[in-house]
Amino acid sequence: MKEDKLRLRRKIYRLVAEHARTLDNLDDVYEAVLDSMGEDISREEAEFRVRAALGSFEKGKIPEQVDFPFISVVEKACKGYQDGCACVDACGTEALSKGDMDGKPVIDINKCLSCGLCIVACPEGAITDKAEIAQTINLIKKHKRVYAILAPAFSGQFGPDVSEEQIKSALLMLGFYDVVEVALGADMITVKEANEFLKRMERGDKFMITSCCCPPFVRLAKGFRPKIAGLVSDSVSPMIAVARFIKAEDENAKVVFIGPCIAKKTEAKLPELKDAVDCVLTFEELDAIFEAYKLEPGRIDVKMPLSDASHDGRIYAHTGGVSAAIAASIKRLNPNLEVKIRHGNGIKECKRILDAIEQGELEANFVEGMACIGGCVGGPGKLVDPEVGAKAVDAFAKRSQIKEAISNEAANILIEKYKDKVELNSAKM
Repeated sequence: MKEDKLRLRRKIYRLVAEHARTLDNLDDVYEAVLDSMGEDISREEAEFRVRAALGSFEKGKIPEQVDFPFISVVEKACKGYQDGCACVDACGTEALSKGDMDGKPVIDINKCLSCGLCIVACPEGAITDKAEIAQTINLIKKHKRVYAILAPAFSGQFGPDVSEEQIKSALLMLGFYDVVEVALGADMITVKEANEFLKRMERGDKFMITSCCCPPFVRLAKGFRPKIAGLVSDSVSPMIAVARFIKAEDENAKVVFIGPCIAKKTEAKLPELKDAVDCVLTFEELDAIFEAYKLEPGRIDVKMPLSDASHDGRIYAHTGGVSAAIAASIKRLNPNLEVKIRHGNGIKECKRILDAIEQGELEANFVEGMACIGGCVGGPGKLVDPEVGAKAVDAFAKRSQIKEAISNEAANILIEKYKDKVELNSAKM
């Protein structure tokens, strides 16, 4: 995406947050943002972009609850497919095609993985997703116990001198009741999947396929590869797991997930999962809220401690982290069992690995797939380069007092306490 289009996108997010802070009615927010836009773009294009930033692609009343679909083409922004366009190439399932006479892309929603890679690939910013910025702000206004759950990739996203503890403090200052690491859920799912791997190997399965934390990869493996769909772990994602445990502990809780992933917006609304997360924000959207509220996390002196997760739960944020975490727990449970790992780094590499499994040509018994290059740190809602994010994630992981997920007593206690109440299995996607 061109820099000027990225600035426009973030300007709209900031304006939405500014007006949602003082206006409760979303239609009033819509009108106020449009009036603040100036002449950067045509009125028709502005209307579509502002509606998307408020969670709608349709004309009419702005919805309180955001729903499918989550990705659309901004018709007035697209100049037609030409040299420099990369949206079609970015799509791993041919959900995007040059569908009409002037070459403007058309999205086949039934093929779409909701990964959002086409959004950042489009130089004109002519493909966009829905945001829940105003819905999140209203949620905080209306409910006393709104929890923010932070994806493991949050480390380093808001500047090299901004600590994880300062981000937690900033979120509390926004009005969140508490802040919990999604890496706590990663610890829970790590142990679950380690045990699942042992059972699968004992019964003679050749492979186990994960990444539970990557909805596009799960959908790619289960929705497009019927021959191997049964090899995919049935675990819910760490996001769903930690949200469900929060709600089991606090019946009045509302939960907002914050991460780099646009596909999480889709995952959170799936019928079998929508009990867990109420709203989803990307780091890009949260940064706009901080700006609108004039909050600078790096200047906050009070630094609230973050100690929910193990080293291994935190490294879920980058390619190789999930399999390293699960392999470590497998080794603790059965030191004699060999884990032969293969990583899919990016959607195209994931497809090649799945092809190899179908053809019986893959020398591995454990497969991890990440749709974004670099893993979650490379997600379309990120703020920094994946390499920078990965280094920050590893540095934060090293600060954990707990090395392996299986040793996280807080996670183990929660699982035991709510084992009959919290569901950690799902048919996902």
